[in-house]
Amino acid sequence: MSMTSTLQGLSGGEVKLLFGIIEKLSASHDQDALRKDIFNDLLDLLKSDFIASFIWNDEQRVFENEVFLNMEPSNIARYDRHFQFHDPITFLLQKRRKATLVCEVMPQKELEKTEFFNDFLMRDGLHHGINAYAYDGDLNIGDLRIWRTKHRPDYGKREAALLDTILPYFRNALRNARSLAAARANKETWQQLFELTERALFLFDEKGRLVHRNEVSKALERNLPQEEFRSFYKLVLSLASKDLSRTRWGSFFLSSLEVKSAHNGGPQRAIIAYPSGAPSIDRTLLTQKHGLSRREAEISLLICKGLMDKEIAEILGASFSTVRTHIKHIFSKLDVTTRSELIFALLQDLVELSF
Repeated sequence: MSMTSTLQGLSGGEVKLLFGIIEKLSASHDQDALRKDIFNDLLDLLKSDFIASFIWNDEQRVFENEVFLNMEPSNIARYDRHFQFHDPITFLLQKRRKATLVCEVMPQKELEKTEFFNDFLMRDGLHHGINAYAYDGDLNIGDLRIWRTKHRPDYGKREAALLDTILPYFRNALRNARSLAAARANKETWQQLFELTERALFLFDEKGRLVHRNEVSKALERNLPQEEFRSFYKLVLSLASKDLSRTRWGSFFLSSLEVKSAHNGGPQRAIIAYPSGAPSIDRTLLTQKHGLSRREAEISLLICKGLMDKEIAEILGASFSTVRTHIKHIFSKLDVTTRSELIFALLQDLVELSF
């Protein structure tokens, strides 16, 4: 339904609420704040009593980062621990890419027979529901779960049309917030790495253009004879283009790392040069220092060499899914969430990689 069609029949107050919600979504850049900012207006616009919003973690297959209004925190905690895994409606609603009444996926009488309804929903008085799920491509990135008490009528096409009008703005706001958060985290990680490291670092964009280098790399150029630095930099450029056939030059060992741009999230490649006389990272060290299994240690070393999951699977003769599972365990053991953080955790005290 178009915006014009949706606006027909709305009161002046409802139009004001609708555009106020859209304005708030356009102005906010934090996923928690943008959801909280629109809660009261959404409840007023849809004549509702309760609202909650979760962020879907596709890797862990759980809903998390909830914000809510007019619901007991202890009840939401019970949903986190138990009821989201015994929820007969949400995964059906999650598949919908438009505002959907709960009764469209499960008749009210059937819902009222479930543990989910009697031990979770009714504990706060939730009875009639309407949900909307925001998607970025095929990834669910956040939702709006809105409910009325038993004393109000069920939702209908009018409320669904209003929520569908808001949904694109909600999706774009969440998408922008995710991108900004990722960029900030990436920028902070790399700023720390560039500032604290005593190694030469060169950063290239997706077209192979040098976009940044740290002071150590500039000092290296000043201290090496011109021809030697040209030879050294030639190897840096080959690694930037993903040619991993050579990783040594003179007294230096070079490593390649794929990262994301802090500005637009695009792919970038960092080349790091270490004095080859420094201690090496090998399987034994990783198993002893970080508690990794032999296979996890091998995969960690290959990640440090700049290889992606598919390339690692081919080298080790393992399936792609097996490699992904090992990486998940590695991230958990080292308490990191990205490849950049993993490599920083492994390299902050050590230098040369030996695989």
